[in-house]
Amino acid sequence: MDATEIKKMELGESRDLTCSAGIGELQGHYERLPSAQCGHLIESSWERCVSQYKLDRSRHKGPEIVTTPEFKDAADPLDLLCYVARPHIERLLGRLASSPYVVMLSDPNGIALDVLGDTPPDKAMRRMGVCTGALWGEDHAGTNGIGTSLATHSPVTIHRGQHFFPTFAGLTCTAAPIFGVDGEVIAALDASSVADLPYEMQVFVLDLIVGTARHIERGYFLERNRDRTILRVEAGLARAQEGNGLMLALGDDGCPVELYGGHGDGLPMLDGRQIIGHPLSGFLEITWQDAGVHHADAFVERIGIAHLKESGQPCFASLMTPKGRRSIARPGKTSPARCESKVAARGATESLGLEVLAGEDPVLRKHVATIQKLVDKGLPILLQGETGTGKEEFARGIHETGARADKPFTVIDCSSIPENLVESELFGYEAGTFTGAVRGGRKGRIPGANGGTLFLDEIGDMPLSLQTRLLRVLAQGEVTPLGTAKPVKVDFNVICATHRDLTEMVAKGQFRQDLYYRIAGLQMELPALRDRTDKASVIRGALEIEAARMDLGIPPRISEAAMEVLLAQPWPGNMRELRLAMRYALACTTEDEIQPDRLPHWLKETPKKEEGTVRAALPTAAELQEVLEQRQWCISEAADQLKVSRQTLYRWLKRHNISRPE
Repeated sequence: MDATEIKKMELGESRDLTCSAGIGELQGHYERLPSAQCGHLIESSWERCVSQYKLDRSRHKGPEIVTTPEFKDAADPLDLLCYVARPHIERLLGRLASSPYVVMLSDPNGIALDVLGDTPPDKAMRRMGVCTGALWGEDHAGTNGIGTSLATHSPVTIHRGQHFFPTFAGLTCTAAPIFGVDGEVIAALDASSVADLPYEMQVFVLDLIVGTARHIERGYFLERNRDRTILRVEAGLARAQEGNGLMLALGDDGCPVELYGGHGDGLPMLDGRQIIGHPLSGFLEITWQDAGVHHADAFVERIGIAHLKESGQPCFASLMTPKGRRSIARPGKTSPARCESKVAARGATESLGLEVLAGEDPVLRKHVATIQKLVDKGLPILLQGETGTGKEEFARGIHETGARADKPFTVIDCSSIPENLVESELFGYEAGTFTGAVRGGRKGRIPGANGGTLFLDEIGDMPLSLQTRLLRVLAQGEVTPLGTAKPVKVDFNVICATHRDLTEMVAKGQFRQDLYYRIAGLQMELPALRDRTDKASVIRGALEIEAARMDLGIPPRISEAAMEVLLAQPWPGNMRELRLAMRYALACTTEDEIQPDRLPHWLKETPKKEEGTVRAALPTAAELQEVLEQRQWCISEAADQLKVSRQTLYRWLKRHNISRPE
């Protein structure tokens, strides 16, 4: 490229050619790119177009579109990546909703595999190559977002006239490469727009593209290793919340088989060749602090403090093991297990059992007696109660009481599955159903519960559209995966849980009445912790459980003063909050007795009676009517205003013979 051409390129034929690289602090593969360096990326790209690729700007006829066999050859190896990337791309589009962007995912050669936008690309966009199958490799399409990011392994924005070919001068393209576990580029993510966007917007979009690419990389790593134990190492607890640290997938022998991330996250750079296939003890030492915690996403977690031998800085470590898989040999050091209580003897991954969960509370003991009579009668069970009352643990206890105890207990959190993935995750799909589908299809969570128990947590958060399909499954006992008309027979017990008032939602048209009658064969309200009559024994039991899970052996006693504080708490977080408080107290106590000053700071040492630590006074009928009308008969909001539980409010309504107006 001669000096005149470079000067033209620097000045731009239609717009300013400075690249949008003021992107802040980028981690991992992406380093901060000063504007001069980013400008150099574009200049070098133009030089390659002329000197290396021998492209002629005057003879370009438009974008190249690959043939169907060529597209299939490019897409098939990246089926799993496309599947993982789709929800991240849709979230990205949501953040770009104020501007007319189309997002493309390409293979490492620049072939567009997936193209998404709020509306399908119009003819003008398609003429510029914003479509599936378009070839954006730099050696074919010249300087452009996808091609240049793939060629340079760097994020870049190519703004209008910075494109090598005038055909693309109407586009602003922002792209970042996506890296595989071996550090090789496996794809590129691009957001393109025909709008003449200001520099500030370009900077914002580049930041979003880079962040989304990293989320896709992490998701791809986890999906590839979904059946392996994952060890995470983070530079600190704050970074652990971000999930940007080092991730190691461990084989059955406890040695890493794949690794991702770590560099640029406050951790020393690690040589994968010295890690993969070698014992963790060669570079890492971990002291585990926790013996195992149940999670609804089918994993068991341990946490601890790690020390990398390349650095004296302590790090945060967590170990995630798929449930149902035998735990591998634990790396690093652990405290010897000394707990002799029956809670510890049950193991970290087993249910506590209905008898233990019920304790001495008469309401729960009545529920347990009912369950023991009806558990194998095929009745659907609906568990209701405030958040944190232990509905999942109770459901697991019901499952283990029945004849299907040795069959799958499948947990689906209806509030956490991305809406765009709900049907494919729950019902499964056949191979080739959509772009990005996993080769061979996916079984689906509901068919996976066949023979056992399906637990639908927070069913009140299930979208109405999905309620219709679930109703058909429960009514007909069969599932139809996406992409096929052939139903699959299923047989399972159904337990649902919610903290919402489903009858109120039915009245408002927010929950299907026919589905409600399908899931509410046996209804049970789990009492809030503050309403239990056996709070003292529940508190001691929670202390034993947390001590066992922390490998602390026999726990310290709770002093009378500390117990008085604990008994007086309103416990809005119920059992979840209590267990956290017990873990905090155990971590802070070195003596044989827990004193009030070792309890969490968020607990009130002298709770006031009017703040709900004792039973609230019964309001008059007129007072109740006034609050309910103010809250448009929303029971949850009215209970919050009155500072009581929904169960208490229902008792008051029954006492005053108050019912909802027609």
